Amino acid sequence: MFGRRFFAKLLVFNSVRLFGFALTTLLLSFAVKSTAAQADHKSGKSAKDPATITEALREQTPNDFLRVTFVSAGTSVTSLARPGAQRAFATATRFYLPPLPLKEFPLYSGLVNDDSKTLVALRCRPARPETVDAVLATWPNLFHAIDRDLHRDPAECSAHTNSSGSDPDLEAFCFAHAYTDAAGSTVPRTLAGTFDYAAQAFDAQHTQLAEWLRTKYGVFAAFSGLGFSVKDSYFLDKEPMNAAQLLAKSISPEYVLKNVSLKEAGCSCISVAPYLGRAEDRLDPKFISKTGGDGECKPVKSLTRAR
Repeated sequence: MFGRRFFAKLLVFNSVRLFGFALTTLLLSFAVKSTAAQADHKSGKSAKDPATITEALREQTPNDFLRVTFVSAGTSVTSLARPGAQRAFATATRFYLPPLPLKEFPLYSGLVNDDSKTLVALRCRPARPETVDAVLATWPNLFHAIDRDLHRDPAECSAHTNSSGSDPDLEAFCFAHAYTDAAGSTVPRTLAGTFDYAAQAFDAQHTQLAEWLRTKYGVFAAFSGLGFSVKDSYFLDKEPMNAAQLLAKSISPEYVLKNVSLKEAGCSCISVAPYLGRAEDRLDPKFISKTGGDGECKPVKSLTRAR
């Protein structure tokens, strides 16, 4: 009898000890997390949830960009876009951590993977952000960028016509300068004013302007002007989408940057020739910055191994 009572008391005692230990551990864990959260709050860090990331990227232009392109073997890439272009499109690095497989990454920028060409991948963190003058790729921002980039006298627009053969730079400047962003209390109507105006750039009366936008800014009819690139829009001319599809596929934030040299843009760059399985390997921004050339494109063996 004494033995059973003794072991029963011992069991209760140990149970209480274990409960106390577990409770103490839980409280300590809570305290550590609370302290860490307070430290993050004091240091200005924000939770890395999708809503916070997206808001931060759209409200304040980042200074860490990714850009990919596919070029023929032997092509030298020394600037963000091809020579003669005014601007280049890029996306936010933070949006692609953890990284995606290469075959998926271009789709979110309205491009497609090309296994037959050399991949050029850039991670750009300019020391002087004003050098690239990056802006969220919305129609209002694009019009203002054109206005700034061309530096024309608005007085020239009074005698300007849209006829073929006229000064294409002047036509683009006048079109951008004439845009007004009127405030409104109805979201669809306010947006409609901007999109109706922008759509004129692709009508039959502005063919020269449309060509200028393509060659100088990389703006095609697939450009949404929402600040998001439209996923899977590379073949939009052959596979049209309705409004519901276009809005649902507006996923990845995109920006337009001045077409400066890779060095000026603070870019690490890798070039990766085709190899079996390249499309399945992940396009890791950390790998680009670690192994890429500083202001020049460095050939690497694969997306996981330096040469």
